[in-house]
Amino acid sequence: MSMHRTVTMLAGLLAALLVGAPAVAADNGLTVLAAPPASSGRMRLQVEVTDPALQKELRSSGASPDRFRVAVDQAGAQVKAVDRMADSSRERSYTVLAFDQSKSFATSWPQAFDLAEAYADELGARSGNHTVAVMTFGKSKSTHCEETTAAGLRACLARVEGRGTDQPVTRLKFYIQEAVREAARKQPLPRGGSREVIVFTDAGEESPALKVKDLARDARERGVRIHVVVFSAKSAGKGIAQRLDEMSQLAEGSGGRYIQVGDVDARQAVTGLVGALENLYWLDVAFCGVKPGQTSDRLSVEALVGQTPTAWSAPIDFRQRAEGTATAACPGTVVMGPSQAQSGTSAQPGTSGSANPPGATPGTGSPTQPGTVTGSPGTGTQPGGALGTPGGTQQPGGGPGAPGVSGGPAGTPGADAAPSGLPWWLIALLIALGLLLLIALLVLLARRRPEQAAAPAEKPVPPVAAQPAAPPPAAEPPPAQPEPPPAAPAAWKDPFATLPETRLVVSKGPPGLEPFYRVHKSTFTIGARQGEMDLAVNLPQLSGHHATVQLFKGGNVFVKDEHSTNGTFVDGRRLNPGERVQVRPGQIIRLSQHLELTLVQPGLQPAEPSSQVPIAAAPPSVPATTPPSAEAPRPKARTLYAPARGDDE
Repeated sequence: MSMHRTVTMLAGLLAALLVGAPAVAADNGLTVLAAPPASSGRMRLQVEVTDPALQKELRSSGASPDRFRVAVDQAGAQVKAVDRMADSSRERSYTVLAFDQSKSFATSWPQAFDLAEAYADELGARSGNHTVAVMTFGKSKSTHCEETTAAGLRACLARVEGRGTDQPVTRLKFYIQEAVREAARKQPLPRGGSREVIVFTDAGEESPALKVKDLARDARERGVRIHVVVFSAKSAGKGIAQRLDEMSQLAEGSGGRYIQVGDVDARQAVTGLVGALENLYWLDVAFCGVKPGQTSDRLSVEALVGQTPTAWSAPIDFRQRAEGTATAACPGTVVMGPSQAQSGTSAQPGTSGSANPPGATPGTGSPTQPGTVTGSPGTGTQPGGALGTPGGTQQPGGGPGAPGVSGGPAGTPGADAAPSGLPWWLIALLIALGLLLLIALLVLLARRRPEQAAAPAEKPVPPVAAQPAAPPPAAEPPPAQPEPPPAAPAAWKDPFATLPETRLVVSKGPPGLEPFYRVHKSTFTIGARQGEMDLAVNLPQLSGHHATVQLFKGGNVFVKDEHSTNGTFVDGRRLNPGERVQVRPGQIIRLSQHLELTLVQPGLQPAEPSSQVPIAAAPPSVPATTPPSAEAPRPKARTLYAPARGDDE
């Protein structure tokens, strides 16, 4: 193995460890469903526990405030109380079943009501306290019934199904917004409970006036989840991929589910929405350290074991108010700043829980403001026992005293300053790999340095006695020079010769595709956006920019998932969003469930043109004695696709 490859492998391994090391806890596991504007320094958050292990643990041992932590970007927060919604008989749920009644949805109309009836059956098998409204929408909307029993809901669904689809267009996002507001009116957030909107649609939309981001933020502030059930098998036309992506973003942005019929078990996913209500929790949160005039902030929720996060939610924006107790200074045990779980570090009390900047003098706290003037460097792991906890009494900041003697073991300055999220052996491994990489780079540079060996000095030539000059010979006429032969025509250059012959052979896909497609550039994009992708396939299940194939001059091929909705698979394994893996000849790249491409590399030299696929062909050979004609243009290449960008990559 060459030194260059060794350096490349070391650098890749080090980068992988640096990227992957922070993931010390489970991937998410919590979802914030309701984040109303803060009022007088308080907020009542609703979260859903999606991690099965955490669900079981909280049900068996109960949920207490010390099991959760709320991380706020610009302030501090304390969880004062935790309540499981299913444990209260007063908590009610309100659901709106919204059906797209436009004519384009006619073929999926019966299947949508089959799923709704399965939802009603699952609802009837569980406890009551649930109200369901049935709404249809298109150019206008109608609310047909509100039912509290499964039998009444099934009867209403049967009546509405009989009406059929009779509206010419659909104002999809507008009436989703109306359904959200109706659910919030019927079940206001201060009453507790849950609010949901389940939309059955083909994602047809004629109005771009409303933005998905605004709809999702409005729904979360009102505590309404939006679940979107999309029937896309018959959907076609320009922009369908973008509309499917918007529906996915709307559902996920409000804490709901995106269910695309045909890609998942839709019946199981819809009926599972009923069971998810048993994993909803209310968190009473008190804020502190809010800056005067502050009106917005971001928060995320973490589930803890001790001080270690085991699950967390994605950060969300909320409206903050600098009023009441919110502007009071935070106790020293409150962690301020954004969540450290997603970056792989577990913040400890005192690391950023002070009003003063790090490095303030320890042991000088004001007796009236507990823990507001202590520094954070060299903190320990127990509240009250960290360096900088003003001590002498059992209350932080109770007056001058020796650092670290109030209510916990004393901390040693700098002993625990390093983040505790990375184990010592991983830190040591990263340091060792960094040193190896540095040594390998130095060796590589030394080998590439040109050897400048000193040339031996030439020996002086002894002087030769001058000889008398001979008379010059008679000048002869120079021989006639033959005429140079005509220049040969410039050799034709295959435009694909800079990259190895690489093909994506279609093993599964919609009708009308060619047998295979040639990867003609180093960055080859695949998706549903016509005129923008190098390989554009009119397939509803593909995202606008679904995946990217990267081809290198050495023949290595990589594929990257571009955060697609329905996923990118290599030999059956689904790539994580944004993940990039190497693909070898013979492996199958699958985009969603409806397009499969097999990687084929006949050799490092470009393959001969095939009669099945029109590619750039070389012009006919020209005899060396005949100069090429200036008027005869070279035949233009014909390709299966029309790349939107230049091929100069």
